[in-house]
Amino acid sequence: MIDFILTAGLVITMDKKRRVIKNGALAVDKGAIVHVGEAKEIEAKFTAKETIDCSNHAIMPGFVDAHGHAGHSMFRFVIKDTKYWMPAITHTYKHYTSDEFWYIEGRVSALERLKAGVTTAVCVMSSQPRCDDPVFAINNAKAYAEIGIRDIVCAGPCHVPWPHNYSRWINGKRVMRAVTFEEVVKSLETVIKTLNNTNNGKTFAYAAPFGIITSINPSGATPRELLTTLTEHDKLQAKEMLRIAKEYNTRIHSDCFGGMIHLAMQDPDNAVLGPNVHVQHCSGLHDDEVKVLADTGTSASITWYSGAPVHRMLDMGVNIAASTDGPKPEPGLDMFNCMRMFQQHYRELSQDPDLLPHEKMLELVTIDAAKVIGLDHLVGSLEAGKRADLITVNLLNPRLTPNFNTVHSLVMSARSCDVDNVMVDGEFLLRDGKVLKANEKNILTEAQKEAEETVERAKLNGFAYLHDAYWGQARKPHTEELFDLEWQRQDGGHY
Repeated sequence: MIDFILTAGLVITMDKKRRVIKNGALAVDKGAIVHVGEAKEIEAKFTAKETIDCSNHAIMPGFVDAHGHAGHSMFRFVIKDTKYWMPAITHTYKHYTSDEFWYIEGRVSALERLKAGVTTAVCVMSSQPRCDDPVFAINNAKAYAEIGIRDIVCAGPCHVPWPHNYSRWINGKRVMRAVTFEEVVKSLETVIKTLNNTNNGKTFAYAAPFGIITSINPSGATPRELLTTLTEHDKLQAKEMLRIAKEYNTRIHSDCFGGMIHLAMQDPDNAVLGPNVHVQHCSGLHDDEVKVLADTGTSASITWYSGAPVHRMLDMGVNIAASTDGPKPEPGLDMFNCMRMFQQHYRELSQDPDLLPHEKMLELVTIDAAKVIGLDHLVGSLEAGKRADLITVNLLNPRLTPNFNTVHSLVMSARSCDVDNVMVDGEFLLRDGKVLKANEKNILTEAQKEAEETVERAKLNGFAYLHDAYWGQARKPHTEELFDLEWQRQDGGHY
């Protein structure tokens, strides 16, 4: 007798044949999918401890979010509506978050992802990866493990210069110290040794330098005429990340912008590229850089606003995923919304209304995304032998009625709230819309308290508690509070 049969639903397999089975069913046992087929076939072949009627539901793989940031759940409505997001939030993460912050935030983001049908998530620690101590990554992994979804913790060195100032809050007091690159590398090794492929295969840890190159703009494309040669630190960081990935049998995830691949190929044997690497954003890549990604088998995760040459990347054979970039207001962690924004933006950017058909969009958040993160042997499709990571979507609702082509309907109109069941590793984590392994009220109440305390410590009150109202006005007057960059520099920051 097996554990579960999910039957009488429309099964979107995402397998090699991309089968869509009307009146389909899945058999699940010991955390794995054992058979996928027509309902009458499954019900005749197997007896289950529980059979779930999935009439009027789509049964599909859980979403794979191939890039997001730990921390952002606590600040999605703070600073974001100004031009100071990156310096203000990075300074806060490095100097004003407690150790417990990363656990508390992890529970909120994992909870939101669970309710949105995300069963595997990449979490880059902070905006620029924070890894001066292993505790931050370990606390994030602990939070995700409690909620139950798969977590890929990404940590590593931030941008230059080194040594780099970081602060810990110990007994309510701030302790700042200068941390060397070598200390961060050692901390990263501890993170990977402690977390990678643990929690019964539901927790992973990847090496995540902020960028594949350290000597140019880390957050945007650099014009070719400004590129010179690799620095010694560029070479050192690349060699260390490749060494760690090889020594600990893990992968690398890093931001990449125009000019970085061009520079990296000055030393191709030590370039942070290859089948065990997935890069993020890819804004401003030239065609020769896209070709390098394709030739080296490097995958890419891209957000709707990255501005990457998605059409050329796909045409040249680069495997890509559509990712959220974390729980900021747009698109949040709703992968349905992510698909729509991604599709619309890159059709407009390429001036090609035929780019990214609905079926391709669903691939970019399931099986293609699983390939991007190197876990397509485990997740991303509903196939016998893979882990039972799946969701059901309620089709009997006004947004999805009338329904003629379910894949098209889901991509065009579904919302995260339409997900009513989530299973990870053969265990229901969301059942009929109810979270089973966590107390939502406690998680959210604790998060509100921690966010308020962090805002107070970081002197972000003016960005959080906005009292001006602009009812009836066509635009907001340019009177927002300025983030004091000079204070930030004196306070240990580097922007």
